[in-house]
Amino acid sequence: MAKVKQTKEELISHLKENLGFLKASATSFDNGNLGEAKRLAVSIRVLLHDTKQSKSLFRLLKLKQDFDFLDTAHDYDPANLISHHGLVGLRISSEGSSYIAFLGDGPNTAAFKNISFSQWWNKIVISDSKKNQFTRKELILALANKDGGAHVDPNLDEAYAHLTRYNSVGWISSSNGKETPMNHVELFSVRQIAYEFIESLEKYIDEHKL
Repeated sequence: MAKVKQTKEELISHLKENLGFLKASATSFDNGNLGEAKRLAVSIRVLLHDTKQSKSLFRLLKLKQDFDFLDTAHDYDPANLISHHGLVGLRISSEGSSYIAFLGDGPNTAAFKNISFSQWWNKIVISDSKKNQFTRKELILALANKDGGAHVDPNLDEAYAHLTRYNSVGWISSSNGKETPMNHVELFSVRQIAYEFIESLEKYIDEHKL
């Protein structure tokens, strides 16, 4: 069957539509629906991830080479003996502790910078107590392709399973004498990734008057 190539204007429309998806899911996440991180991952995958079978929207629009990605993550230091979660912090209260995506606030704003796609996509943003390392790419693709975003894989990679099911980062929340593992570091990290990407994309659209 014959194919009809989509115009640049149609691709830009898809770009803005996916930006809308990201912003809606981000708002829902911030309202307490943590599962929206999976839909954030799917939208980011559509926009950025290339395979042999499919091209990302960024590749179709030739954006990857001249696009600045906002990096809000603390740099990973291999010499540090404790777990590293560079995209998110800890919220500690008398009711217990949890992860927090600081978005544009928090203690690291002075270190925010713009980097290339490859640097951003492949930067180590988590290193757990077992020294398993995770990049933005690995978190996004795991959530989108294997853990319920666009597909559910009956078998998860061991390192990802330990991160998401067995608290391999290691933080414990204590409240009223009861200790519980702190979960969802991957979900809060993806929320912060979405913040970085939304900020970067809105800036690009505005500067290039798309």
